[in-house]
Amino acid sequence: MKRATLLIAAAAGTAAVAAWLWLPAHFAMAGSASGQAQSAAAKGAGTEKGAAQASAKPAAGGFSFAVGGDPSAQQQSAAAQAETPAERARKQQLRKLGYMIDARYYQMSLADLRMAASRGDPQALTHLAERYLFQLDGHPREPDYEADFRYREEAREALQQAYARGNLHAAAIISESYLLDKQPEEAAAWNLVARRSGDTLSADWLLKTKDYQALTDQQKASAAQRANQLWQSLQRRKGAG
Repeated sequence: MKRATLLIAAAAGTAAVAAWLWLPAHFAMAGSASGQAQSAAAKGAGTEKGAAQASAKPAAGGFSFAVGGDPSAQQQSAAAQAETPAERARKQQLRKLGYMIDARYYQMSLADLRMAASRGDPQALTHLAERYLFQLDGHPREPDYEADFRYREEAREALQQAYARGNLHAAAIISESYLLDKQPEEAAAWNLVARRSGDTLSADWLLKTKDYQALTDQQKASAAQRANQLWQSLQRRKGAG
């Protein structure tokens, strides 16, 4: 059953982070189709107004949580409006970067999703990480919640595997997860990885956040060095896969 409560994080510092915290409220119970909110970060919105507009605007079906989109509305969305060449090109770019997730993954039980992820399916790995971050982490009342499970760490590992298997957008999701953890330097490092991967759609928003702007030149230089290390590690993963 879909929950409609909006979670507002007063200390989040950016509308992008608030949008991420809002997402769990729109995830259906495990094993059912989920409704998602449009991410202010992925849409490039840096204000509360932008986040509200993004969340209210119907999105194309199949987008991941980090972008939004209601899988159940996929056919309705397609029929509702004629697709322009520009919109078609945008969707192709999103698909290439790994933003698009097939609706069937949202309907999987957690056990089935984990099984698909264990086979190296990049979409399953990505959505598994989304469930860990948005549905289960910090939500002990969820039926699938495991008290001793390290949700954020496991989510980041799944996202790194997804990245190595072609989902370049995974780096930006990791970046935002570190921003939630109040680790802006690590978030900046992963943001640089996302940018280097061509995912500027999600990378640009970080530069406007208070967290990033508060970083010193030394911290930014350290983040750049860390990004190089991460990049090399991810390339080795790609080679090993």
